[in-house]
Amino acid sequence: MTGSIAVLASGTLLVAFVAQAPAPPPLPANLIEEVHRLYYTPIQNNILRAAEQFPEDKYTWQPTPDVRSWARMIGHLTDDNNMMCWAITKEGATPAFVDMPNSAQSGANKLSKADLVAGLKASIERCNQAFASLTPATMNDPSGMRPGTTKLGMLIYNTSHTNEHYGNLVTYMRLQGLVPPSSVRAPARGN
Repeated sequence: MTGSIAVLASGTLLVAFVAQAPAPPPLPANLIEEVHRLYYTPIQNNILRAAEQFPEDKYTWQPTPDVRSWARMIGHLTDDNNMMCWAITKEGATPAFVDMPNSAQSGANKLSKADLVAGLKASIERCNQAFASLTPATMNDPSGMRPGTTKLGMLIYNTSHTNEHYGNLVTYMRLQGLVPPSSVRAPARGN
């Protein structure tokens, strides 16, 4: 019996219906797709939602003088996306840094929320293009950024680094009484 279990107990047939788990999503076609779809995209989506959610009047806020402001965190993430992903494709001019100088005088602290979010979106698209440019035949080519690092390795590093800084953003959000995107529960089905 599909989707059920039949048990004979003391001469009585007990039938219990067990919900079948939904089919798992298909496996990625290759490692490039796996890193992009399962690891890079979800964390970048959380960061973008966090940047959009954080109040504009708090963008230059920082928990202590020893850490970056929210604006500088978004600028830093934008810079890393831009530099690491540009190194892979070399498309267009080298992107300008947003979070420079590495101090309270950073250009990121002088930009509006709209400008920072737009820059972050553009940097994410640059990385999406870097992923799209790779094939199994080219993913092991030199990254063009760090000696001894492959193109796919650079994208994996960027994903890991992004995850690290999302943890910082979560702390900043919690200190401001905000619920981070990764903690927002999906609405129950049928409600």
